[in-house]
Parts: sequence; structure tokens; C-alpha cells
Amino acid sequence: MRYGNGNYNVEVLVVNAYGVLKFLHVLSVIAWIGGVVALTVLTRRIVRERNREILVAWLRQAASYGQMVAGPASGVVLLTGAIMVWIAKLGFGTPWVVWGFAGIVLHILLGAVLVRKRTIELTELASGAGDDAALSDASRKLWLVQLIYVTLMASVVAAMVLKPTF
Repeated sequence: MRYGNGNYNVEVLVVNAYGVLKFLHVLSVIAWIGGVVALTVLTRRIVRERNREILVAWLRQAASYGQMVAGPASGVVLLTGAIMVWIAKLGFGTPWVVWGFAGIVLHILLGAVLVRKRTIELTELASGAGDDAALSDASRKLWLVQLIYVTLMASVVAAMVLKPTF
């Protein structure tokens, strides 16, 4: 928006509620999905090092990130997304909006349940002097669940950006 009398013009930044919500939404997605992708890649690398002490310490930190950052960030994504749909009068039946909400459900099922369960299992195995084959099997199971989770979350991000209609 420009204001002025011809001799000068002043650009004024106009911020509205939708813009603030969108900023919080995108920032929360970055913290949530970006963090999960980084944790997934680094967990895989640390597992390959075969140092149980480092692995246990890492898995505990990764679990803390999930509880302290990813979980709350996904809540902000849900809340801001729902409010933006309402403000923009998009309708909650819009295909890409439906997939966004489905992504939250999948996040809970895969991230908060399966990834967490597999992480706990791997942490317990790595904490003991147990069987390397069992540890390897548990790490493969965690890796598979993480890959499925990240792929599904990437599909949600794609839907939000591309906004496909069917």
C-alpha cells in the first residue's frame, strides 16, 4: 500500500490475521517436518556407526525433540490450518484440505505411535549387551516406519503447495 502526496511515497507493510497465521503455519511445518527428516537421516547414520552408547544418547534426544518440538509444532499446524480454512471460506471438504487433516491423523498413528514404539524398542536393545541381529532388525523396522512417515508428510506438504483438485 502506498501513501503520499506526490512529493514522496511511503510503503506501508500491511499484515493481516491470515498472513500471521500462514507464517506460523509454515514455520511450524519447517520445525516439525524438517526436524523429523533430519532426525531420520541422522538416526540411520548413527545406527551404522555401531556404537551403542552414542545410539542410546541420540535416540533419547530424538524422542525429546518429538515430544518438545514436533508434537507441539504439529498442533500449531493443525490449529492455524483450520483457522485459515475458516477465514478463507475454503470449506473443509476441499481435497487438499482433507489431505492436510488426514496428514495430522497419519502423523499421530505413525509418528506418535509407531515411530515412538520402534524408537523405544531400539533404545532398549541398544542399552543392553544383547544380540546384534535383534538390534539390526529393530533399526531396520524403525527406518522403514520413518521412511513411510516422511514420505506421507512430504505428500501432505506437496498437496498444500500444489493444491490439487479432483
